Amino acid sequence: MSDPNKEFDGIRQAENPLPGWWKWGFLLGIIVGIIYAVYFHVFSGEEMADYYSSQVEEYTKQFPNKNVALESTDGSNPLRGNADAIAAGETTFKTYCVACHGPTGEGLVGPNLMDKEWLHGNTDSELYENVMKGIAMDRAKMGRGPMPPHEMSLGSEKVYQVLAWIASKNPNVLSGN
Repeated sequence: MSDPNKEFDGIRQAENPLPGWWKWGFLLGIIVGIIYAVYFHVFSGEEMADYYSSQVEEYTKQFPNKNVALESTDGSNPLRGNADAIAAGETTFKTYCVACHGPTGEGLVGPNLMDKEWLHGNTDSELYENVMKGIAMDRAKMGRGPMPPHEMSLGSEKVYQVLAWIASKNPNVLSGN
């Protein structure tokens, strides 16, 4: 039989058992967890799908989709040249876009938005589509990362405001299709 009081490198290891209160507390925690799981999934009365649906409905009431009818028929930005929209677009850009495109839009992880080289199109309609739907990793070019879609996070109005700000800074952004 081995020695219960082993010593390694000057450190004595005593094989002391855990205190009884700790063992009973651990066992009680497992029992309470099992009882709660059974109650929540069997007896709570509300199905997870119903609960999720109610949460989605509450969220959409609180934060309605802002994809309103701002889209123009010719594909141009309806807020282009609007001073209030440009100021709001700059604020939105510096809140959401600065991490990837830099504080002046000259690019970090994302591409430079202030030069004449455009990776995914330079018209209002192409830029709107790219921002709203995002750019997947398989579409990303020149070692640039993907771009998340902002359809639900920003909505049409804020996207058009950001695009109006970019167009005010870069004359290479073309109006229309």
